[in-house]
Amino acid sequence: MLADLFAFLGLFFDLAWSAMWFGTSAFVRAALSSEARNTALLIAFLAGVSEMTGQSVILVINRVPLYRFLASLAFTGVTYIVTAIIWALATIIVAPLTRIGTLAPSEIAAAIGIIALSFSPRLFAFLSLAPYFGVALANFLEAWAMALVVFGLHVALDMPVGAALFCGSIGWLLSYGLRTYLGHLLARPLGRLRVLISGSALDRTPAKILDDLAKRINPERHS
Repeated sequence: MLADLFAFLGLFFDLAWSAMWFGTSAFVRAALSSEARNTALLIAFLAGVSEMTGQSVILVINRVPLYRFLASLAFTGVTYIVTAIIWALATIIVAPLTRIGTLAPSEIAAAIGIIALSFSPRLFAFLSLAPYFGVALANFLEAWAMALVVFGLHVALDMPVGAALFCGSIGWLLSYGLRTYLGHLLARPLGRLRVLISGSALDRTPAKILDDLAKRINPERHS
């Protein structure tokens, strides 16, 4: 059991680190191996957890119970997995518009593994809670992940660079559009679910959090 755990952790860190630095073998493994693909989905999940860490400051300040704190992290992690799946499906849908033609159904799982693994840089998303460079870092991680998607599609699915760029970009746009549309459509129920899980609307930025803390420390100065 312990040996299996160490082997899994070794695979996790090996895939994540190699993928961050455009390692071909990592993306090929995520495309061909179900074990590596499941690990890539875990990477996507933990990337969401990392991003949620910044917002979790709100939960800590408000003394939210531990179970709500953990549930809010899990909720965001699951949304990252869903994003990876939607992005992969969108990529498959637009593939026939390129010269590579229609991708086989078996390649859907490969695309999901590739895109989930491309979220590896977002494991550092917790750093985006910084009030001054957090937004710039978040944008940088987004661009890094996008570049990894293109690279992964190119090396693991044998797509030409142009086709990989087109499919990855259009796939991202379609997934973003769908998430935005569904976000507006389901804003109220999702908002209620978010509050139910976390006990907070989670709509405050790090700068707002610092302002609130400053007001608590020195209320007279901010009155």
